[in-house]
Amino acid sequence: MTVAAYEARMYQRLGLQPDAGRPAFEAAQSAHLAATVAQARALSPFYRRRADWPDAPFTGIADLPRLPFTTPDDLTRADPPLVAVSGGDVARIVTLPTSGTSGPPKRVQFAAEDLEATADYFHHGMAVFTSPGDRVAIAFAADRPASIGDGLAVALRRLGAIPLQIATAHDPQSLVVALRREAANIVAGPPVSLLAAARSSAADDGPPIRLKAVLVSSDHAAPSLKRAIAAAWHCEVYEHWGMTETGYGGAVDCAAHAGLHLREADLFVEVIDPATGEPLPPGREGEIVFTTLQPRATPLIRYRTGDRGCLVEGDCSCGSRLRRLAGLSGRIGDAAIVGDIRLTQAAIDDAVFAVDGVTDLDATLIAGSPATLSLRIAAPPRYRIPVLGVAVRSAVAAVPQWAPAVAAGSLRVVVTLADASLLQRTAKRRLRHEEDPCANSG
Repeated sequence: MTVAAYEARMYQRLGLQPDAGRPAFEAAQSAHLAATVAQARALSPFYRRRADWPDAPFTGIADLPRLPFTTPDDLTRADPPLVAVSGGDVARIVTLPTSGTSGPPKRVQFAAEDLEATADYFHHGMAVFTSPGDRVAIAFAADRPASIGDGLAVALRRLGAIPLQIATAHDPQSLVVALRREAANIVAGPPVSLLAAARSSAADDGPPIRLKAVLVSSDHAAPSLKRAIAAAWHCEVYEHWGMTETGYGGAVDCAAHAGLHLREADLFVEVIDPATGEPLPPGREGEIVFTTLQPRATPLIRYRTGDRGCLVEGDCSCGSRLRRLAGLSGRIGDAAIVGDIRLTQAAIDDAVFAVDGVTDLDATLIAGSPATLSLRIAAPPRYRIPVLGVAVRSAVAAVPQWAPAVAAGSLRVVVTLADASLLQRTAKRRLRHEEDPCANSG
């Protein structure tokens, strides 16, 4: 199967023939969008009671910028609830911890139809690089029905591939053992976990692992990280963007690697200026916002994801007419300013993962004069030697935007090596900010 089949499924889900053309596709999207808004206003207590809802009738895509945003805080409070179906129609509730707070978690409800739509999307998305008979290792949690790992397994069976629900992605050595034992030729999992497995397998003197394809998803994947996986496993690396709120699936890469093809039958995606909320044109980077287009237990209208990216329009070189997401570079608001330079987790990732042997990192910026970028680096035992720390510091100091500050001493880079190939954490990696503990002493 190809991207053409993936795109054809998008047309079919909007009630169109695959050759209907882009104008017909966008008209169908607009009609589905109007139906979603009507459903939410009629059945969701949250949307029905919104005091900031405009009085003018909503007719479709052109009216979307008039509508208020929905935020993660709205999901967290759930007062009034966003759900638009009765409790008996909820097939699964997913609880998401709220990063950086001790408050209540977000909860997203799914009806059986929502879970089927996810399995259908996984089926056609994986088919972009998966064929019948492929042995696909799934390094996502699969301990519950309708979890990401379980949904992928269902989709792969429909495709005629063989799902292999293998060892946890939090143990790269076990993952390597499982890949060799199961003779997988494709693996899907979190990017840093797969990098740790790839570089661990290259350093353990065991049989080489050679894969056809790797899918990275669930966290930002730096370009250098994807190149490192490709080099270690001699494979094509594909990227996926999505989150629980999108119904897991959102956009998937193709062999052209010119942007991720959006799940346009189920989501209408905008990119906005994070400060003003104004929609941005294609090619301009900002915050990714989406609206659900099909009936859902939890409809979401103009949901602010906090993810940074841009839209790409026009035909892809693979032939697809679907809009694409590009410029995925981490989270809005994660930047730290030191003098006249800007530090982000995404940029640090790209510099550090380019260093051979690095498998994971934590970054903390400590305010002060000078400011200190503290990096904790994980690596396989073979690489866990002082020269790795020197190489990491040199890689950061060589970034053109940061080099003058490092050379002038206004930004110190301190590297420590962790006794691990993968660092333990409970949330996605973010650039942490700390005050200088000595600033107020004395």
